Amino acid sequence: STASSTASSTASSTAASSTLSSALHASQLEQLSQVTTLSIDSGDLKVIEKYAATGFITDATTNPLFVSQAGLSGDPVYAKLVDDAVSFAVSSSKDNNDEDEESTVALAIDRLAVNLGAAIASIVKGYISTEVNPKLAFDTESSIARGRRIIAMYEEMGVPKERVLI
Repeated sequence: STASSTASSTASSTAASSTLSSALHASQLEQLSQVTTLSIDSGDLKVIEKYAATGFITDATTNPLFVSQAGLSGDPVYAKLVDDAVSFAVSSSKDNNDEDEESTVALAIDRLAVNLGAAIASIVKGYISTEVNPKLAFDTESSIARGRRIIAMYEEMGVPKERVLI
């Protein structure tokens, strides 16, 4: 009887501690959101949904790592994003008589970033930040061209350019 009351007391204490810890954590997130805009840096749609549901996270970032993780995850949601990106790039290359494999792959990668970003845009209410290929860091003209291409793809998918940061 003493063992069961101790176990019950410990379970209650643990639950109360967990609730207090969650309340404190949420409170810190809320406090932070009152002094700055919070952006989640993740490609995991379920994680983004969880934090966006708090109302404290308004913006999100996609980057090449998240795009590659999406492509390699094996998750059917991400596999569809990859398949759509590849189909888009192959179709666009054929339509433009562009036989260059490197530019087709670059287009597929950009489209995958936009597909992921558009999925994220349906979850968060603020900005979606998408990076251009970091290999273009010292090529201003190519960086601008890629940024414009990415923004155009977002607009084609119904995400207004005012919500996109490059």
